[in-house]
Amino acid sequence: MFNLDAIAYIPLFCTAIVSIVLFAFLIIVKRRKTAKVSTILLLSIFILFLACIYTALNPGITYFVLMLLIAGVVLIPYVVMLAFGKPKEEVKRQVLTEEQPLKKVETIIEEVKPDEINLIEQGKEFIAIASEGFGKKEGLQNLLNEINKACINVSSADGGALLMVDDFDDVIAVKSFIGDFPPPYELASDMPHKPLRVSTSFKFAQFPLRDNIFGEVASSGKPELINNPKEDERIFENGPEDFLKLGSFIFVPIRLKDKGSVIGLIALSKQPNKDGFTQKENDWVQTLIGFAESALKTTINFQEFKEKQELTKESDIATSMQKLLLPKKLPIIKGISLGAISENTEGVCSDVYDIIQARSDRLSFILMDVAGKGTNSFLVMSMIRAMIRLVVNTTQSAGTILSWTNRGICGEINFEHFASAALINFNPATKKVQLSTAGTTPVYLYSVAKDTVERKSITCDPIGVEKTASYKDIEFTASQGDIIITFTDGMVEALNADGKQYSVERLTSIIKTNNKLSGKEISDLIKKDIKKFIGNEALHDDQTLLVVKIQ
Repeated sequence: MFNLDAIAYIPLFCTAIVSIVLFAFLIIVKRRKTAKVSTILLLSIFILFLACIYTALNPGITYFVLMLLIAGVVLIPYVVMLAFGKPKEEVKRQVLTEEQPLKKVETIIEEVKPDEINLIEQGKEFIAIASEGFGKKEGLQNLLNEINKACINVSSADGGALLMVDDFDDVIAVKSFIGDFPPPYELASDMPHKPLRVSTSFKFAQFPLRDNIFGEVASSGKPELINNPKEDERIFENGPEDFLKLGSFIFVPIRLKDKGSVIGLIALSKQPNKDGFTQKENDWVQTLIGFAESALKTTINFQEFKEKQELTKESDIATSMQKLLLPKKLPIIKGISLGAISENTEGVCSDVYDIIQARSDRLSFILMDVAGKGTNSFLVMSMIRAMIRLVVNTTQSAGTILSWTNRGICGEINFEHFASAALINFNPATKKVQLSTAGTTPVYLYSVAKDTVERKSITCDPIGVEKTASYKDIEFTASQGDIIITFTDGMVEALNADGKQYSVERLTSIIKTNNKLSGKEISDLIKKDIKKFIGNEALHDDQTLLVVKIQ
């Protein structure tokens, strides 16, 4: 028969087992000191275990309940202490305050050493100098000098040089030079071994990023402590003179931390009659350069921002002036239907077109694309336009006018000023066309009789390259319905999202297909088609087109 009393003892034995396991683990915790275990808690668990065993051997609930009561009473003082005692953090803080104040202060003083405090203060000074130099021409130079001076002081060096990398020219150049620094590179064979000449030469020196200690450290990005320069093949000793003898060197690269790239380095030297640099001095210099990098990053970022603002301001001025050179509106000319496109790209300012009613027997159409950007290109553009406008009123041919303009512009400006141009002269009475081009600016003719589009211009030297250049005249007679087109390379080289160019073929096919339309309608169709082709892609060059339809 099934015995219910036997089943009742199962929870009792389980409780006993759990209690003894818990007791054993708490003993292990107490011995290993991984946590604080109360003796009272251990005693209570042990009483619970005894209660379970006694009840199993001597059936009866009275003794079990009595032992549970004893275990609970034992725990009461412990629980009361936890409930109303002082918080642990407060007790710890009170002990530190009342019993060990001097020891705590001494520990804090030992953790922050005087040398480290000086380095931190010097780092703050770098930031202050950087902020004071914002907007000042000499701001960066003052900061470089202060970094060099601080590194010399902290390492007890006799001299120091701070060099900066020029990514454009792929060299590293001296920007700050203080004290005695014997050159660790080979001097030029014709350099007199005189202290003043050598130091002056070094102050303005620049080095490739290889085959010398400065370039090697900048390229590798690794700091170097060299106390035996004669054993280092990267270092060259120039002569027996005392001021050229080499002692000890420290080389520490300077980085822009966010980009990880080396922007320069600090080089320090000690005279050979002194003890070499210690590892501690080397560590101090590296710590100081860490502070300097933050200050330099701030200064360089501000300079880049300021330069960008200035370029934006310059490009805005150039763009607004460029618009002044364009015709306010296309003139209405009997027997001619005109269309034009002029899309300016921010900061480029290289294209312009002009329409000049020079004489009763000559209409002149000009289109130019100047090399360069901004105010430089605008200056050249306005000079060429003014010269052509002046000469076009004469009886000289288109080729002669461009040749004279080229001679007038060559050698007059000290920056690049090349220009491609097309000059088209048209006689409304005879419908005779005379054109000449410089550079690559094309002129195309749609012939209504042939129903073809043909290039009429030739490629030659741009204006501003060779003073003796001569430009040829190309002449033909147009018929009613013929269309003359000239445009800059920004039109046909516009790119879509796939990197494909718009192309001459696509442009001329629109003209051929829509030859019955007016000049303005044709130019509007081309403009719309280019926008559809490039989509949301940005323009990288000005786009200019001129359509002359003979009616």
